[in-house]
Amino acid sequence: MKPLFFSPEFSMEFVWRDRFNLRAGSVRPHNKKQISEGLRNMSPESIRNRFLGSKRAFSDQELQYLTTLDGWNHYAIGVEEQDGQKRGIAIVRLVRSSHDVHEAEVAVTIIDDFQRKGLGSFLLNLIILAAIERDIHTLSFTFLPFNDGIVKIIHKVGVPYPGHQNSDYVQLFLDLKKYDVNEVKARLAKTVPEILNFNFP
Repeated sequence: MKPLFFSPEFSMEFVWRDRFNLRAGSVRPHNKKQISEGLRNMSPESIRNRFLGSKRAFSDQELQYLTTLDGWNHYAIGVEEQDGQKRGIAIVRLVRSSHDVHEAEVAVTIIDDFQRKGLGSFLLNLIILAAIERDIHTLSFTFLPFNDGIVKIIHKVGVPYPGHQNSDYVQLFLDLKKYDVNEVKARLAKTVPEILNFNFP
């Protein structure tokens, strides 16, 4: 596997909205506790929107899957507080399709305290760059029909095209071949200037 900028060691500290000292970094096995506790900071509605149903806790097997990643076909970036409880507050996850090596499913999870603060689009911009360096050309999103929040986040980073949809779920796709990497980096540099030092293929 080629060297990656968004490697297991990827980590960036930043200040969000002049108030919150945060760190974004690759999800690793030691994040199991933060991910497990994150459900307690999400409302039933938020949990339903993210997991397409109810969920009270993660099993040991689920936590293993969510934190032990190969970094190429399955990769995730988490955000945690640097002050106070140092809670895990958000994750964006990328899972390569088993049917198309150039497509990956993306999911975003944000605890209720930090929703509607712009973190979702920030994380999507990060995962777009991580996807491009993993030779992924298309991102897919699957969500419940009434989840307007994820639709707004997706539209903030690009113009999606529709996939399958019915009364149970909706799909949207982003074509990464249409993206200018430098433009994505410029958007992120407003928060994390060091992203400009990264050279992507």
